[in-house]
Amino acid sequence: MDSRTDTLDLERIRAELVDTGLYPVIEHAAQTGSTNTDLMQAETVVHGQVLLADEQVSGKGRLGRVWSAPARTQTIQSVALLPTSLEHLGLLPLVAGLAVTDIVDGARLKWPNDVHIDGKKLCGILSEAGPVGGASSAAQGSAFGTSAAGSGPAARVILGMGLNVSLTKEQLPIDNATSLALEGLETDRTELTISLLRALHTRLAQWERNDPQMMQDYRKVSASIGMNVRLEAPGGNIYGEVLGVADDGRINVGGEYYSAGDVIHLRPDNR
Repeated sequence: MDSRTDTLDLERIRAELVDTGLYPVIEHAAQTGSTNTDLMQAETVVHGQVLLADEQVSGKGRLGRVWSAPARTQTIQSVALLPTSLEHLGLLPLVAGLAVTDIVDGARLKWPNDVHIDGKKLCGILSEAGPVGGASSAAQGSAFGTSAAGSGPAARVILGMGLNVSLTKEQLPIDNATSLALEGLETDRTELTISLLRALHTRLAQWERNDPQMMQDYRKVSASIGMNVRLEAPGGNIYGEVLGVADDGRINVGGEYYSAGDVIHLRPDNR
């Protein structure tokens, strides 16, 4: 589909996701600096509030990387969450990556949440947490319903995703990237937005109730487990085979668990 004419059908998106009760509100911007920043800085948000955009001019990726693309060539969405507990907060980026693999055939996850197809990056994901600030306490809790009486949000968390849809080779933000169009997959942004937010809602519900099935599913689509890697961790580089990913999201490299770092998949003797 030509990105110049691929206009989001907001009426259909809201009918499928808001009118059915999956999300409380879905807003849209033709262009913005960053949907994550917009929701983080908003005076008030409700749990499950979504902001879509056709273009980000200051999109952010993990570890301070830039993630941007021409207008209407990505599905860009951020979701505001008001969790009542900080427990398992570090799993949210993994939740988002898993939701993408739910809707994209052949997609796998390089730890923690890099969505790849045949080793090429397909999606940028960034989770950010901050103080609740002026955020509304309405519509908090499990599956975007109401929280227990007397409990309040512990933080404002913004979960952002930018999925490459119709980018050409020349438009890719990094050399080792791809798009759905280049892989011969679905490129209708409206349908992709609906499918992705549905999948994210399902995975967030699992996360909120600490369902062990979520991490079991994550391991099934992990591209890192069994690979020899270089983990560029805060304390220095770690080399070894990835033996697994724990239920709390930590990666096991050579028998030791690590909670932070950038994983590089290695060829034999490539250090």
